[in-house]
Amino acid sequence: MKPVLVILLVVLIVACNSTSNGIAPTDSSYKTVVPETPFINAENYVGTLPCADCAGIDVSLQLNKDSSYIMNSVYKGSSRIDSSNNSFKDTGTWSMKGNDTLYLSGKNHSVKYIKTDTALIQLDGSSNRITGPLANMFILHKK
Repeated sequence: MKPVLVILLVVLIVACNSTSNGIAPTDSSYKTVVPETPFINAENYVGTLPCADCAGIDVSLQLNKDSSYIMNSVYKGSSRIDSSNNSFKDTGTWSMKGNDTLYLSGKNHSVKYIKTDTALIQLDGSSNRITGPLANMFILHKK
């Protein structure tokens, strides 16, 4: 009976001295998980979007490191009835799909862009590049 107790005591001592997570430091099954949204330093973009009833919409967009964004829009020369309030602020979160598609999901709207080294090119509701004579106005340039 005493040999059984001695064996149990040895097993208990060995078990208490092992690593707490059960993974040896050289265990090749231990892997680091990479987040889906790549890290982007805080970036700022500006541009003037076309407007049906004004001279244009001045937009400034700030993408923050924590995947949040702030978009300020100012309607220039608006013919709106309440022209005293031509400035709007939208906040939300951004995420990347693949290496070049940026999604903004905000309180007031959602927008998709193609992200290049120097600009954001807005996509239409079907995720296609905007074409036509005003296509170059749907670009926000990196500051």
